Amino acid sequence: MQAMKTVTLDAHTERSQMAVISPEGEILIELQVETTPEELRRVVSGIPGPKRVVLENGPLSAMIHDALDGLAEQVVSCDPTRNALVSRSDSSNDRLDARRLGILDRAGATHEVYVPPEPYRTLRSLVHYDHMLARTVTRTKNQLKALCRRYGVRYRGAGVYRKAGRKEFLEKMPNAHVRWQMRSLYRQLDGFRLERIQAQRMVSKHARKIEVVKKLKKVPGLGPRTAPALVAWIADPSRFRNESGLSSYAGLGLKNDISNWKVTKRARASKRGNRELKRALFLSARGALNGTNALRARYDARMAAGWEDRKAIRDVARTILFVACAIWRSGKEYDDAKVGVPKTEDGAR
Repeated sequence: MQAMKTVTLDAHTERSQMAVISPEGEILIELQVETTPEELRRVVSGIPGPKRVVLENGPLSAMIHDALDGLAEQVVSCDPTRNALVSRSDSSNDRLDARRLGILDRAGATHEVYVPPEPYRTLRSLVHYDHMLARTVTRTKNQLKALCRRYGVRYRGAGVYRKAGRKEFLEKMPNAHVRWQMRSLYRQLDGFRLERIQAQRMVSKHARKIEVVKKLKKVPGLGPRTAPALVAWIADPSRFRNESGLSSYAGLGLKNDISNWKVTKRARASKRGNRELKRALFLSARGALNGTNALRARYDARMAAGWEDRKAIRDVARTILFVACAIWRSGKEYDDAKVGVPKTEDGAR
């Protein structure tokens, strides 16, 4: 059998730098190629023997994966935040970056990023866009409040956003220029709110194409917003080897500090992971507390045992994640009786 070559790509919108590296680490070919599916397929198909394509994950990753499907034994998108040899180098250019990516790959130092297939890819894009619109709405609200504070205009709660009270707040502004600024912020707020409503409709419409979304909505806390978000970011629960890897990806893992084979610090919540998935799971956990179910009983048991609220909510969010993925893998329906509830001190559930 022929040894596998490594093809590294430093991908850019118009042109990409390519390096073909032998199994021994020798640079065989270096060239620039147009970043189009047709040109990438033409060049990669012309490289003889088995090959593995490696590139840093980015906006072009999905297109390159689709373009090279079937032409290479592997197409690997790696996490650019783990590639310090590339990102922190004092002498950085496309040619050197492609070479260094090959060095990292040969050393086994690249961290592969999962690229989902359709329809999960589109759902992920829509969910992310909805999340970005929500953040934009919040930012615009904060700008309105800041404008009021700047000119000593008092407000209470959400009154400054409501259409009924806008005229009153506008009259309190000191001059016509500031009133124009406030009207501009109101127009932006209304526009972004309308866009978000339409984005949520598109998410719901596309999510109906994925059968598992409907099944997961039966899990307490998972609703029309959070269930599509979970499905979009997980895409394939079988890609996680264990529950530890799954919870770490969702931002619900624990950070442990061990030195000299001893624990140096107490285990604490990790700040890594997918923040959008984490947010959806925490919203689901809070939503689950509104009903009478095993997740609510689990939360009550944790609080009775002396846990802090944030720690108990994190436990419920992690349980929702594990239950949802178990249902997804097995194809079974949600069963409240199968959700584990810790016993309280008096032995009752």
